Amino acid sequence: MANELLVKQGTDKVWKNSGGDYAITLAGLAVDAGRCGVKGDLGATFARRYAVTLEVNMDVAPTAGRCLELYWAASRDNTTFPGGATGTDAAYKAGEVDEWKRQLGRPIGCLSLTADADGTVQTQVFAPFTPPTRYGCPVLINKADQALEGDEDSHKITFTPLIDESQ
Repeated sequence: MANELLVKQGTDKVWKNSGGDYAITLAGLAVDAGRCGVKGDLGATFARRYAVTLEVNMDVAPTAGRCLELYWAASRDNTTFPGGATGTDAAYKAGEVDEWKRQLGRPIGCLSLTADADGTVQTQVFAPFTPPTRYGCPVLINKADQALEGDEDSHKITFTPLIDESQ
């Protein structure tokens, strides 16, 4: 009898302003600005692969095709982060985003935006993402031509573990 290798979803880790596992304040994130989220711990034994979902709401309709860049600043010790990331909910390298983001490592992905404003949640799932270490923090960089919505009702980043299971 052949074994099947199935995938099950583990427990989400969520970054958002409040009510998630970790904080990231994305309200009003300006054009060409970046934001670093609070450092997170994926666990001593963490999934090899994750589906990462980015959900945002734009304040004013951006030009279709512009994007929001999402990175994971991996840390082996939960203290030191690459690319100038701090592991705290804070602005990311104001005025120097394009210079520093290259040190963050492989990007998770780019949410290609539609020309829709407040009231339309724009979502993209990036998978599979393979974090190199158990610790890290998300960094979001706004490369659209409009700011994110000024309230936090829709902004969040979710890491969903994709766990292989043999049956």
